[in-house]
Amino acid sequence: MTDARRGFLRNLALILWAVALCVVCVRVTVQTRHKQSGYEVYYKAGMHWRHGEHLYRHPDDYAHEHVPPDQRQPGRPNIAWGGFRYLPITAIAFVPLSYLPMAVGEVVWRVFLAALSLGALWWCCRLGLPRPLARRDWPIIFLLVLFAFTGCLNNGQSSCIVIGCMLAAIACVTTERWTLAALCMACATLLKIYPLSLGLLLAVAWPRRFAWRYALMLALGLALPFLLRPGAWIMEEHRRWLWHLLNDAIQPETIHQWDHDVRLLLVRVAHLRLSPHAFVAIELAAGALIGAVCIGGIRARWSTRRLLTRMLGLSVCWMTVLGQATEPSTYVLVAPTLAWAMWESTLRPHTRFARASRVVLFTSYALFITAYVALWFPKGKQINGVGLEPLAGVLLFGYLLVECARDLIPRAGGRQAESLRTSASVARAARP
Repeated sequence: MTDARRGFLRNLALILWAVALCVVCVRVTVQTRHKQSGYEVYYKAGMHWRHGEHLYRHPDDYAHEHVPPDQRQPGRPNIAWGGFRYLPITAIAFVPLSYLPMAVGEVVWRVFLAALSLGALWWCCRLGLPRPLARRDWPIIFLLVLFAFTGCLNNGQSSCIVIGCMLAAIACVTTERWTLAALCMACATLLKIYPLSLGLLLAVAWPRRFAWRYALMLALGLALPFLLRPGAWIMEEHRRWLWHLLNDAIQPETIHQWDHDVRLLLVRVAHLRLSPHAFVAIELAAGALIGAVCIGGIRARWSTRRLLTRMLGLSVCWMTVLGQATEPSTYVLVAPTLAWAMWESTLRPHTRFARASRVVLFTSYALFITAYVALWFPKGKQINGVGLEPLAGVLLFGYLLVECARDLIPRAGGRQAESLRTSASVARAARP
């Protein structure tokens, strides 16, 4: 790639991202009551904490309340949509938002989400994750994640914080900033719980340097609310949070209201409805498989870059495809991994496996783009409800598992020869 082309891609990435952020900020300023915005939930949580009010409604309150028909969830009696569903500790972080006017807060919130997520992604690229050429080709990565990140920023969802903290955590591990890595990973875990999967993998890989720091950060985060409010009140908030968490795990009767995980894909493609116990069993089995793969990578002495990017990729696929309460915007978590994989696939020699990998990865990307763009139109939810995101996630998950298997299963000379061809291809790509 010539210097002129690299300069063009850099300028294109900067311009498109500037335009996207400006459009999002203008929209939330003009349309402050956007129905898909998550900001109001965080704003109210900060307000409730500041005034000493309950963060979650009592379960008995729903029994005496009339829920409008458009907010009812068949299968979840008398439970309305929405509401604060995060741990009480997170409400403390949202207190500063409650001091800002709604219109100003909407913009500040989006700018913060963009700065954290894009800043962490840029840091990873500057450190050469997943490979050193990322320092030069970061504009390609930023262009590939544009649609996914913009959609999440538009809705104001906290998934941008989660992926930002997870990216920052692996960047800190790369530079051996263990305390900061544990802090970033703990922030992601306390916000969404499911990032615990990546935290555990990192703890297994670096037990003496990361594990105890991570456990300490989690303990401090859980203890902080008890230092700021009476213990009985905090325990009641945790009880209510757990009730809402278990209630949200109940699938609605109507399919178009289901979460966008593999269950939606199975019922659309194979007309197969998984029981809650079967789904949990699949989750645990997939988690055990990911753990075994990463332990195999540790014993095979994968490079730190390869190990960290594989851990991140497998974790985010598990969190989305096999996670609870997966929304379309949640799939922003897989955007960096998919972008890295697509970019790396273009650096490989033109073998049969490389061509098949490109087909799988670009198909996954096309499905994600179709799902995001569909939401821009009135009938987009019907297209989105077919299961495009889980199908794309399954393709990426399968690709990562095959890649890991190829790295772990010894093959007489084949892998070494392919590695040499890949190195030669990368060397040619690095030439001006």
